[in-house]
Amino acid sequence: MKNTQFYICPQCGNIITVVSNAQVSCCGKKLQSLNANKACDEEKLSVEVIDNEYFISSDHQMTKDHYITFVALLTGDSIVLKKQYPEWDLQVRIPQLAHGRLIWHCSNHGLFYQLI
Repeated sequence: MKNTQFYICPQCGNIITVVSNAQVSCCGKKLQSLNANKACDEEKLSVEVIDNEYFISSDHQMTKDHYITFVALLTGDSIVLKKQYPEWDLQVRIPQLAHGRLIWHCSNHGLFYQLI
């Protein structure tokens, strides 16, 4: 799962993941995989463990023009992805399967990750 690549269609917003090399298209256009940037301290999401789940939150603005589109946890053998929507508060619960890479996509700034 560490080689998982993320694609987001700019036209319809589809989120597509692949675990090996692939040519991905959506809405008739070829998509490029997104490169995840390591989040600096100001960009990191807040992660707490509550009842064997990761409770993930952020003060990131969630307007129609600027919001986090999804949050995902990648571990050695699995991925849990939670879709987000504009004008929702960013509060997500993901089962605490193992340590891994928390990945999220900002509609304006791209793909980010942090280790948890």
